[in-house]
Amino acid sequence: MRVLLIEDDQAYQLAMATHLRQLPQVDAVILASDGEQGLQHLQAQSVDLVLLDLVLPGMGGLQTCHRLQACSAAPVLILTSQDDPAWVRQMWMAGARGYLHKERAFEQVALALASLLQGASWWDAKATAALHRSDPLPAAVQPAASACFESLTQREREVLACLAEGDHNRTIARRLGIGEGTVRSHVHVLLQKLQVSNRTQAALLWRAAQLGRVSRPSPASNSNSSA
Repeated sequence: MRVLLIEDDQAYQLAMATHLRQLPQVDAVILASDGEQGLQHLQAQSVDLVLLDLVLPGMGGLQTCHRLQACSAAPVLILTSQDDPAWVRQMWMAGARGYLHKERAFEQVALALASLLQGASWWDAKATAALHRSDPLPAAVQPAASACFESLTQREREVLACLAEGDHNRTIARRLGIGEGTVRSHVHVLLQKLQVSNRTQAALLWRAAQLGRVSRPSPASNSNSSA
């Protein structure tokens, strides 16, 4: 695994980079001190995951996250000392797949990296609650999503239900008796139909449906239905 670490605090950057290099699944750690430098590294070489500080000089962590999502498929995990609901919502809207609080990052980063690489996300219980409280779906998205739910096939509903449970592609494939490539295709179609940019947003949309905010799609019910 190649990790791009974007962090402007030199002491924290050194400590985290040293810790990452000791993890057996990490092959290389590329360092950047701001978003512009991180984007330059990403244009020059491929990475599997980005670990991004929220507070950066220049264009800042959130804008950097937007830019990273526009030019790379590598998932972004935010490093932050913030856990205010407003910040959590902004991280989610920027396309981040989760965040690590800096006070707990060293003990959690190995599990978080593995989770993101398997296609899941890394939002803790507090962050998930914050997203629900702050109404994570823009008002303009909800009516469109309600109509889109009705257009989903049974298999797409099953995949969406699995996404909402935090399953990665391999687990979804095993649960539904289909190939991982088929799962990726269904996820791609789901994102287009639901008009969201990542699987975390799709999962939260389904959870919103569970709370009755939009029409509810059927949960996974029959692993033998056609793909």
